[in-house]
Amino acid sequence: MNSRERCLVILDTLEKQQKVEVKELAKHFGVSEMTVRRDLNRLSEQYNIVRTYGGAIMENQPVVRLTSYDDSRLMNVDKKEKIAAKAASLVKNGQRIFIDGGSTARSMLDYLPADIQAVVVAHQLKVVERALQFDNLSVIMLGGEMIKISNSSSGNVAEEQLQKYQLNQAFLGTGAIGSDGRFYDGYSTTARLKNIIFSMAEKIYILADSSKINTYDLNEFGSLNQCTAVITDDGIDEEGKKLLARYHANLIIAE
Repeated sequence: MNSRERCLVILDTLEKQQKVEVKELAKHFGVSEMTVRRDLNRLSEQYNIVRTYGGAIMENQPVVRLTSYDDSRLMNVDKKEKIAAKAASLVKNGQRIFIDGGSTARSMLDYLPADIQAVVVAHQLKVVERALQFDNLSVIMLGGEMIKISNSSSGNVAEEQLQKYQLNQAFLGTGAIGSDGRFYDGYSTTARLKNIIFSMAEKIYILADSSKINTYDLNEFGSLNQCTAVITDDGIDEEGKKLLARYHANLIIAE
């Protein structure tokens, strides 16, 4: 079991038990305590867990990824922009579309024609703010509890509201596309919302730079054989192409 696999098990345990201990984890994984400490230190930088002297704890809340929404710190910016531009080219006048709050999906708005006429449904503040700059876009923001880290709405209210809309297209980011053909997200609440979209949209496009293929995150929200296509960059390797082909997923390469 490698570090990524250990970390996923640790996060799952924390979500269920709210606490883990270094000694128990080292024994369970068959690794040194120092290795476990390194795993926990890495996780504490990426997720909202609290390190303790003997392990780590959660404070009665779901595990969420501490994703930065500061555009200057985003990775693979050039690739994401190409993917966003390709996704934007698929939007037609008169459509009802959902735009996810991930960095790539929300960048779509920078590439839409200024006179585009459509309805945009969103759950993230930056998406809404950008969409409101268009004269002919009708903008619907989902209500519900706000996640401060991502400035996005979530929970039962958002999920119930979303189920009232029939969408022509949805553009979803993903934290990872696993070798099991599943999509993963760092937020459990966002994953639930995305999962609902699969039954509400006629077409679903997954926007993912090639570094996310054959990787994992904490929360599943759908699978390759459910989406219309995966839009990625030309850095996708042969293993990535084989993965998409194995699950009969259409591949769109943004160049």
